[in-house]
Parts: sequence; C-alpha cells; structure tokens
Amino acid sequence: MKKIRVCCFCERWESGGIESFLHNVLLRMDLTNMEVDLVAAQLKESVFSQRLREHGVCFRELSGSQKNVPENRRLFRKLLRERQYDVVHLNIFQGMSLYYAHLAKQAGVPVRIAHSHNTDLRKSPTRRVKLWIHHLYSSRYAADATAFWACSKNAAEFMFPTELLEERGFTFIPNGIDTGKFRFDSAVRTAVRQELGITDQFVIGNVGRLCYQKNQSFLLDVFAEVVKLRPESRLLLVGEGEDLNMLREKARCLGVADRVIFYGVTKQVEKLMWAMDVFVMPSRFEGLPVTAVEAQAAGLPCLLSDAITAEAGAAAATAYLPLSGDRRVWAMAVLQAGDAGRSPEAAAAVKVAGFDIGDVSTRINAFYERGQ
Repeated sequence: MKKIRVCCFCERWESGGIESFLHNVLLRMDLTNMEVDLVAAQLKESVFSQRLREHGVCFRELSGSQKNVPENRRLFRKLLRERQYDVVHLNIFQGMSLYYAHLAKQAGVPVRIAHSHNTDLRKSPTRRVKLWIHHLYSSRYAADATAFWACSKNAAEFMFPTELLEERGFTFIPNGIDTGKFRFDSAVRTAVRQELGITDQFVIGNVGRLCYQKNQSFLLDVFAEVVKLRPESRLLLVGEGEDLNMLREKARCLGVADRVIFYGVTKQVEKLMWAMDVFVMPSRFEGLPVTAVEAQAAGLPCLLSDAITAEAGAAAATAYLPLSGDRRVWAMAVLQAGDAGRSPEAAAAVKVAGFDIGDVSTRINAFYERGQ
C-alpha cells in the first residue's frame, strides 16, 4: 500500500512554539503508513529534532536562510515535484508563507493546510511595510489552501481574509500538550529547587524565546517591583534568543541581576515549571502559547497579558492584565497569584478543555489520512 506523503513546513526550525507543537503532535502519530518530511527554509539546532528523527521524520532544509525568498520558493517547487506529497501542512506566522500553498496547488497537492500560529508581527523599522506585504499575500494566496487552521480566533483573523473566513470558516486546533507529563511532582520540585539554589525563595517563572514578542523586558520591570515587596524572590527565565544580552544588562541596571536565573533551553521544561511558584507571560502578541498551557497543566497560577488570546485560559487559576497597566499593579497581582498556590486538578482541567496532545494528534492524523 502506498504511504501517505506529508510535508510539514515552517519558515525556521529551532526551539520555539511551532516546533514544540509539531514535535508533540508527530511523536504521537503512528507513522507506519506515512512518510513525513519536516521542511524549513532554515534548520537550526533544536531540542526537538533528535526524537523526531528517531521517530522516522525526515528533515529537509531549503536555502538555509529565511531571507533568500526566491531560492526557497525554487527549492520548494523542486521538492514538490520530487516528493509528490499528498498533504502540505503549512505552519506559518505571516502571510508571505501562504505562497507555498499556491505552489502546492500548482503542483497538484490535494490537501493544502494553512495553519496560523500568530496574531501580529514583531516591532521593527519595516513593520508597516511587512504588514502591507502580509495582507497582500493573504488576499492573493490564502484561497489556495484547502483548509484553514488556527490556534485561536485571533490567529485566524490575522492570517486569513475576512470574506474567506465568513465563507469557509476555520478549524480550531489547540496547541496540545502531554497533560499527564505535566502533572505536579513535589519530590522533583524539591530536587530541582535545590539544584538551582532556590530552596526557600518565591520563584516567578517564564518560558519562551527571549525576544520582543515575549516581552521579558517588561517582566524584569515587574520583577524589580516584586523584589521591593518580597526581597527573597527570584525570576527564572527559560529560553534563549536575541534579547539575552539586553535582558542581562537591564537586570544589572535594575539591581536584580543576582536574583535572575537565565536558564537557557531544556528538554524537561515540566521539571522547571514544578520548581516555580507562579508563571507570568506578558507577551505583546501571541497565537496561543504552548508554554502557558503547559504551565497551567503543571498546576501553576498564571498571569498573562491581555494580548494573549482568551482560548489560552484553560484552567481557573489564570488571570489577564493589560500591558498598559502599572508595573506595581502587575507586581501585586503576581504576589497574590503566587500566594493562592497550585491547583492539584489543573492537568485534568487542561485535558477537559481539549488541550491533550493525544486528542489533538488523533484529529490531525485523521485529517492527513482523509483530507477532511
């Protein structure tokens, strides 16, 4: 029997949210009757790559640079001819990537999924031009996808033209996680806190790429206010990114450098979440952040910015605050959330809310096989 050939595309492969989503989904699929290629314009080192390779996923890089757009398109067109895919699943954060749905349509790929993972573009001197290009490509090429998927309503509205959404709708695909894996373990919490030297401290945590979108700079301002009220507090930042040096310098200028732990990336984020007392995510924009769902499954009280979609609030102990709010208001909310303690039933609540990766993976697997 002919195997189903699937192309899972993303612009860049490293250790971010889209990568985490694909890693979680593909590892739970039975690939016996599938050939899955993970295709990216640029492949970088990632904590997610090795296990996927062991599971049978093949990695294919286009030009090696996101900026080399003509070459990436040429190589993608060539790959479509060579591989004769049955499914192209585009995991995208901006409209230019919808051109790959156009190329897939030209190549006769029957199932073409455009999956939106974002709600805005990052701040830059050329942002207005990029937004214009984003809308131009969306209006021209979104219709070439056979299915619209999104991690939230806001992500769908950002990526796809209003008239097409009204006509065709979209499928909500939660950023699923292994809810059982995140169920709180007090013994591991104690051990990890000892390793980090934070046995008796109040620990505020954040997991995500260190970048403008995730807004850890604002979190440092909030943390500086928390320290005034509770000096034994610590901030645990898990992730890496282009803002690392800036954040280190800002922590020093705020006088809290000795209280901030820049951990880097990890393959066992659940253990670090168990070591935290509260999870804070002041993102400027998001699709639906996987790490916020993971934090809830780990039982953490969560404080999110109101720029994060409401669908991310899977557990009761999750609150939203505006980024325009006073840092001191955020600091008080952080302390109040932390004092409320963990929720022992949070992992079950996240599963009931539809975020269990087993359920999400089953849905996607069925769509790959049937195309509907």
